[in-house]
Amino acid sequence: MKLGGWVVTLSAMIIFLSLLGLPTGLNSILTSVGITISPTTSEVVTADIEQSTIWDSIFGTTGILILIIGSAVGSVIVGLFGKGYDVSLVYAPFIVTIGGIFASTFWGIISYVKGFEQLWMTSIVGLIFGVLGLGFAMACLDYFGGR
Repeated sequence: MKLGGWVVTLSAMIIFLSLLGLPTGLNSILTSVGITISPTTSEVVTADIEQSTIWDSIFGTTGILILIIGSAVGSVIVGLFGKGYDVSLVYAPFIVTIGGIFASTFWGIISYVKGFEQLWMTSIVGLIFGVLGLGFAMACLDYFGGR
């Protein structure tokens, strides 16, 4: 499976596990966006994006100024070095973010399952997530190393 397939698969799995109420790395991101999911009932408690911290940092007075300046500087840099620009450099931050959220989800669920004190459950979850992580890492090596 190619890297794009892995990114979509891991993203869907993380969102699904988060909606089930399991501890994932997505919880802190959703909270900063203004979405709160109840860990017991798995339903959306609040969804107020305009009152979130990320809304203020993006659309506040300094956020808009930084966005405009960053766009202008980015346009100049891409224009200067656009001929030899590698597209994988644009995808890399997104892929690293998905990998970090996956690792956080892996650790959160392993810690959650360890609380049951059943070694076989921890082993099964570790095996499933370990194989997924290995496949994702191999797809990243194939994508970035095969260029």
